[in-house]
Amino acid sequence: MKIIVDTSVWIEYFNNHAGIAEELDRKLLACNIYIVGPIVTEILQGAKTNKDYQILEDSIDGLPFIETSLAEWKLVGEISFKLRRKGLTIPVTDCIIAAAAINHGASVMTYDRHFKQIPGVKLEKIPNR
Repeated sequence: MKIIVDTSVWIEYFNNHAGIAEELDRKLLACNIYIVGPIVTEILQGAKTNKDYQILEDSIDGLPFIETSLAEWKLVGEISFKLRRKGLTIPVTDCIIAAAAINHGASVMTYDRHFKQIPGVKLEKIPNR
């Protein structure tokens, strides 16, 4: 099973939240965790020092990466278009993550409520904070 871990969960993981750390470590060992471009960017921009940046970059390099195809970019536009017609504005980064998850049969592990509003996104259960 492919799981895309959103930045909101990675933050808790890097802060050593016990429930999240244990759950993600288990899923990492099972090779179920995947990453996409917007999450790479968000994680790296949050580094506090050059050393932290390098550690994060090296860690990211060890994860399977899901490329965003033209079909997925079109799906991002469709998702955003349809949600806006319903009066919902979701960040484009979340729409990109959702499109990648939908097209690759992955679930999304997130604390972000936006994903519940995107049709077709499977959400992964996570321990409470």
